[in-house]
Amino acid sequence: MANTAIYVRSPKILSVTGGANTTTKCELYLWNSPSAIPTLPTKTLSKPVPSSVYSTVYYDISEYCREYINSIKYTEVTIQTAKPVTEYCFCTAKIYKAGALQTTYTFICFDGYGYFEDGWNPSYDDVLMTEGTYQVKTNANSGGLTVYNDGTVAWYVKYNALSMTGTTYSNNITDVMYTPYLHDNFKGTGGNVVQVYRDAVLYKTFTFLETCEPKYTPLNVDFVNKYGAWQRIMFFKASYLNFDVSNNEYNLMSSTPNYNVNEARRKTFNTQGMEKIRANTGWVDESYNDVIKQMMLSETILVDDQPVRLNSKSIELQKSINKKLINYEVTFDVAHMVINTVQ
Repeated sequence: MANTAIYVRSPKILSVTGGANTTTKCELYLWNSPSAIPTLPTKTLSKPVPSSVYSTVYYDISEYCREYINSIKYTEVTIQTAKPVTEYCFCTAKIYKAGALQTTYTFICFDGYGYFEDGWNPSYDDVLMTEGTYQVKTNANSGGLTVYNDGTVAWYVKYNALSMTGTTYSNNITDVMYTPYLHDNFKGTGGNVVQVYRDAVLYKTFTFLETCEPKYTPLNVDFVNKYGAWQRIMFFKASYLNFDVSNNEYNLMSSTPNYNVNEARRKTFNTQGMEKIRANTGWVDESYNDVIKQMMLSETILVDDQPVRLNSKSIELQKSINKKLINYEVTFDVAHMVINTVQ
């Protein structure tokens, strides 16, 4: 049985209908590959049908699935690479009514979400990134596009020159794979187009443009996107590092009226430092609107492999028709204190 992809930052609701006071139960079996399905339920949820008027019982399984997903660090990929098994999990859900098994669901769970406009239990995608045009560093390792093959159809990716002419390079997708933004044979040529095919039918297209930045040092910003997969975008233009200090103060009482004039009478304690990074994307395509929104909604962000949290709480999602050139500036807080106080 194929595993259906679900995004568990949004509710995933299962239901069962019965007569008033009928007992219902939801058994959840949760695990990470390559382990097998547990022999006993990981979680068991139960509730009775409230009444003949409200005869449907609902179970939201998403938060239980999230406990088995953990994205800590993204590693650059140069070839197709299996997605780390901690970054997704498997779930089998069994729904019972009056002790009898009604339905069995099999899911593969990613730490993503649907938008409000998608409605409840939105449809999900097997290519875990939004289509668009992205900028990457020239002749360098970039991010990895995540594709999930549920085993029911054939998936492959095709790399093309930006001109869409000449030699193409294809790779088959098995299981859950990262495939690089740039093929080695197209590095240094200006970029490439990546086409994802599902059973020989074009499914999604991505364009990755190599950008040379001669003045500033570009920043790699890696984040877990709305599909629950790592995604990398580049902040090419000016970046700034700010250092903030906080502390508490108190007045020191002298032990004798004949005080030492060289001793400070006002002291500080709990002195600690924090760093902030302010960065600019440079001129980007209008398709970055949704990508920037996904980054701001992400709960896991790295800047040059350093964990950060987003300080910017508001941003204008720009349109090229209003502003000919689009640049986004955001501020990140480094997600740890400067002085080590971890116990």
